[in-house]
Amino acid sequence: MQRRTTLLKRAQNYADHRLNETKFVYRVRCRRVSANLFETRKEHRSEPNICIARKPLHTELQSKIDLMTVTPRQLKIFLALAESLNFSRTAELFFVTQPALSKIVKDLEEQLGVALFERSTRNVRLTSAGERMSSLARRIVGDFENGVQHLQSLAIQESLQVTISSIPSLANVVLPEVCRRLEQNFPAPRFTIYDGTNTSTIRRVVNYEVDFALASVTPSHDGLEYEEIMRDRFVLLAPNGSKSIHDTQVRMQDLVELPLICGTAASTATQYISAAFLKIGVVFQPKLSFEQIATAAGFVRSGQGIVIQPYLGVAPLLDLQDFQLCEIVDGPIRSVGIVTRKGSRLPPIAQRAIAEVRSVADDLIERFPRWIDRPQPT
Repeated sequence: MQRRTTLLKRAQNYADHRLNETKFVYRVRCRRVSANLFETRKEHRSEPNICIARKPLHTELQSKIDLMTVTPRQLKIFLALAESLNFSRTAELFFVTQPALSKIVKDLEEQLGVALFERSTRNVRLTSAGERMSSLARRIVGDFENGVQHLQSLAIQESLQVTISSIPSLANVVLPEVCRRLEQNFPAPRFTIYDGTNTSTIRRVVNYEVDFALASVTPSHDGLEYEEIMRDRFVLLAPNGSKSIHDTQVRMQDLVELPLICGTAASTATQYISAAFLKIGVVFQPKLSFEQIATAAGFVRSGQGIVIQPYLGVAPLLDLQDFQLCEIVDGPIRSVGIVTRKGSRLPPIAQRAIAEVRSVADDLIERFPRWIDRPQPT
């Protein structure tokens, strides 16, 4: 029994010794591997062109495909050569020399990673890969040409698009004639007109929503330019036979007791009127405010009041037989002009539209010199 215990103890000691020896060898080998990796990394840092591990084949192919810059012209040359199988004829078709054509084809083959043609001293023919790729290349070229045609069509449409924001009076009186003249000089032009308050009109220019705007106050924005094209006198619009108006001319003081109708407080015209009344020491308090001139016309027709507005604001109603105009001798005069972005490069049709706006303004000044003045000299 004692002998058996001794043998077991020796066996256990031997096993522990072998285990410790194995652990020692393992640690030594790990240190050597770590040292080798450290040296390899040092070499890699000092010589950046040395590649330690080779990428898998599919990764290299993917990188190669990602970097391909095959052009539609290369594909067109490939298809033409595939059809003619003649380098000199294809070179003449694309106005290049034969060596240049050979290089184009060679570059394409290198980019694709396959041979497209088999060449000999006597003839040229497509490889099996070239035959399979020719159908795909033909479809790609067709899609590209269709896309270019669609892009050109869209560009033509955009070049004939004019977008303008304007206060309602100018949108009504000036822009119809401007658009009519543009239609005579451009094939099928398209117009988008935004009419609104002076503030919203100018804001659309700032936000690049329109090509230009027609406004009545010089904008304070640093990025905008204002060109005055005419000055619009304020008038009274009263019903025919009105007992409140006894003459064709009145002064601001004569308006204090009249039942005046004007635009809302947001209207630039109302701001002009308020300033004119303050000059004579009166706070302007209209009987009725409106947004649309047609609404005001209904109240005037029924004898509910008298409209005070710039001449161009009431001009659409002058063809009707129910109203009469009255001049305000010392009344306010509204500046009217074109608002554009500084340094903006407008398309030709928008430039022509601005020129026509100036021309229409000149015509209005000539036709209605009593109500519309020329711009002040700068």
